[in-house]
Amino acid sequence: MVTRKPTTTGAARHRKKRLLITGIAGGLATQLASAIPDDWEVMGIGRRPPAHGLSRKIIYRSIDITKKTLEDLFRNERFDAVIHLAVANDPRLPMIVRHNVNVIATMRLLDCCESHHIPQVILVSTSEVYGADPTNPIFLTEESPLRAIQRFIDMGDKVEFDTYCRSWMYRVQHSNALLLRPCHIVGPHVQNFFTLYFRNPVVPIPLGYDPMIQVIDERDMVQALVSCLKQPGRGVYNITGPGEIPLSIAIKEAGSIAVPVLYSLASPLIKVGWWLGLLPFPTPQFDFLMYPCVIDGSRFGHDFQFKPHYSLRQTIRSLRGRRRFVGRDEL
Repeated sequence: MVTRKPTTTGAARHRKKRLLITGIAGGLATQLASAIPDDWEVMGIGRRPPAHGLSRKIIYRSIDITKKTLEDLFRNERFDAVIHLAVANDPRLPMIVRHNVNVIATMRLLDCCESHHIPQVILVSTSEVYGADPTNPIFLTEESPLRAIQRFIDMGDKVEFDTYCRSWMYRVQHSNALLLRPCHIVGPHVQNFFTLYFRNPVVPIPLGYDPMIQVIDERDMVQALVSCLKQPGRGVYNITGPGEIPLSIAIKEAGSIAVPVLYSLASPLIKVGWWLGLLPFPTPQFDFLMYPCVIDGSRFGHDFQFKPHYSLRQTIRSLRGRRRFVGRDEL
């Protein structure tokens, strides 16, 4: 249930801690809002209200974080924590749109958090910033370099988002700020390269390559975020699912058929298919089907007592029967 205006008095509202979730119409944000403990009052902002049902009441405000109205919200409301999920992960969006949302809007949001002394800020990046590379170590730690843009400049918005968030965290010491780098989040309600890939009945796989991949169920990612809210901390953390799995096995578990292709031939064809709207992913993402990008999530598991609930099989099979292209996550 979504209410557009709070119905309680100001005094009553302030008995509970207040959480702001950006990008509330997105699948992950909607699930998170439903999972927040009852001792928190939740406000969600975005250009559209949640499309999926909520199991609890939230306050919804129609606010585009790319606009200056965001400052008015922080000036008029009090928040104890902010979870920033208004990021553009859909590779089908133009680069200029992704940069405006992922970088410029994030800068504006963090400026508001700094100016209004928000005690707790949780930012969600991605393990893709490390880049898929044949020289990667077996496990990438939080200290590993971010090399995603060395081969493809199109990944620049994700790396710039991560880099700016880290610099803000180290500069602003009054906030318990967390920057999370989860592995590929998959499930029926999220939209990213891997969910688009696995939803296709027939998928290309580079001939001679079968890298290990990591996925985490969207429901486990929600619980990871709730753990961060319950136990404030500072720092950068990788987040992993229940383990690693060869790409070829993951394709079978998703119910798809793999078609081996030569990369030298596939690369130009994928580029053309992408621009024509015939394929759901761009050429830069093809590296993640060839080379490893496996992260070490032990630090987060230890510090936040986090252990994924859903197995690899359950996680990947949650995509079965979802063959159509679902709508882009709303910002």
